[in-house]
Amino acid sequence: MTKVFIIGEAGINHNGKVHKAKKLINIAKKAGVDAIKFQLFNSDYFVNKSKLPKYHKIFKKLEFSEKQWKKILNHAKKRKLKLFFSVFDIPSLETVQKFKLKLVKIPSGEINNHLLLREINKRKLDVILSTGMATVKEISSSLKILKNCKKKILHCVSEYPAKIDKLNLNFIKKLKKSFNLETGFSDHTIGFLESCVAVAVGATIIEKHFTYDKNQKFGDHKMSLNPIELINFVEKIRNTEIILGNSKKIVFKEEINLSKIARKGVYLKSDIKKGKILNLKDIIFLRPQNSKSLFYYKKIIGRKAKKNLVALQSLNSNDFLK
Repeated sequence: MTKVFIIGEAGINHNGKVHKAKKLINIAKKAGVDAIKFQLFNSDYFVNKSKLPKYHKIFKKLEFSEKQWKKILNHAKKRKLKLFFSVFDIPSLETVQKFKLKLVKIPSGEINNHLLLREINKRKLDVILSTGMATVKEISSSLKILKNCKKKILHCVSEYPAKIDKLNLNFIKKLKKSFNLETGFSDHTIGFLESCVAVAVGATIIEKHFTYDKNQKFGDHKMSLNPIELINFVEKIRNTEIILGNSKKIVFKEEINLSKIARKGVYLKSDIKKGKILNLKDIIFLRPQNSKSLFYYKKIIGRKAKKNLVALQSLNSNDFLK
């Protein structure tokens, strides 16, 4: 199967501190994720401060300057870890362009932000589109706008944390079939099993929130994996890949060896006198397998025994007249 691309979602769990963002990069690298993702926004283009003043103030504290982001990007580069961003507004998209990054994620909340989508399309960027809160019609409309982009999509339930009875992971198969695009799962649950199941139904991208400390107040810390959990999470996804294997039927060496005692051979059920004509009542199928096929008896039924034969010996055509 295609190797699953695992995204460690750092989001805003850096709490507006560069050294915390670097710490998240170190954690992600150690866990073995394929990429780390942060959220990039300009609060003045993201939240209406007259309508949601508290939220605006919080997000303002979580912003980094371009200079700070460059330090974070350089740290990821040194650690040889791919870093990209969710972009929430056009100024943030322009910042991404300054960093010469080719890949962006369009978060679920921006799927109907067609102005932003058109700007992304103009730049012909690679896109991962998250589909939380969106209808199939909205997903389709957004993908049409992004016609110049190389696109991938994520099934997503925008609940934090998401409950298992709302995940509807079989929809991943429908998304994949409907849009003929590589499809993944943005996992907002607090468990491991859900992403493994997503991989089993066809997800080739998995995004999972993580943190350095679940007890932090800002961001998504409480519903995120801690460093040890992230290591275990990646291991479980990789083990799921191994378990799924491929679509080819393989008979392994160990199975061939086992077949010698697990499969049956053809034997004489009772003693046979010389000259007796062999019939089906004279044979029995028993373990272990012998050198003859189970169908071998068909060649001998109706033939006369050349000599006296003993019960439970292997059936052999050389013991019977032709």
